[in-house]
Amino acid sequence: MRTYRIKVLPLSSMELDKAVLMYRFHYGQKIQVPNVVWYIEGADKNILVDTASEAKLAKELRGLPAKEILSFEESLESVGLKPKDIDIIIQTHLQWDHCANMQKCKNAKVLVQEEELRFAYAPHPILAPTYKKSLLTGVNFVIVKGYQEIFPGIELIPTPGHTPGTMSVAVNTEKGKAIITGFCCLKDNFGPPEGVSEELKELTPVVAPGIHLNAVDGFESVFLVKGLADIVLACHDPSFLEAQIIP
Repeated sequence: MRTYRIKVLPLSSMELDKAVLMYRFHYGQKIQVPNVVWYIEGADKNILVDTASEAKLAKELRGLPAKEILSFEESLESVGLKPKDIDIIIQTHLQWDHCANMQKCKNAKVLVQEEELRFAYAPHPILAPTYKKSLLTGVNFVIVKGYQEIFPGIELIPTPGHTPGTMSVAVNTEKGKAIITGFCCLKDNFGPPEGVSEELKELTPVVAPGIHLNAVDGFESVFLVKGLADIVLACHDPSFLEAQIIP
């Protein structure tokens, strides 16, 4: 099967309470997390997974302490591209920190799950502050319904819970299947929580995303990705604060 590499392109970092990403664990523990664009290298098309957000929007929209790493344009330049060169954007979901730059890619088809696009235009009040409708205009959306293999070795996997239409992206690499989690999480979500009793560890094999519309679905999606992936790419893990190549 065809293999690819994934280039990790962080745009900004935000300071969050760790419990924002790990449901009911690590309250009060502050961490720095990245907002990341993922470039799939080796395809016949120029493919991005998510378009992330710069620090300015994090500050203005949510009042979060945030720092700039690179602009969207600078991140693409690092892989020899410009926004106009992007053919396909896979939007794992449409919360602001994952989709703020898709409008810049005028020639791109933007793949999104049908349920996610519907929800983004009329989000439930629980998640409404994490969406920004003005980011959705002037975009060439292509609706996806459920699981799809869009190219040999590149799969779209529904992983709801964090939002209704979140999807993760599986990419075949030389070291196995790497899965970019659409749902906002850390690597720590994929095992028992640290600092708890052995009994609780047995009861909690993974931790649901801290932000979610449905915690049970979120838990099941984390568990699904853990079982499918050889390499888990947890989208807000601090290990991605610096650019790198996977594998």
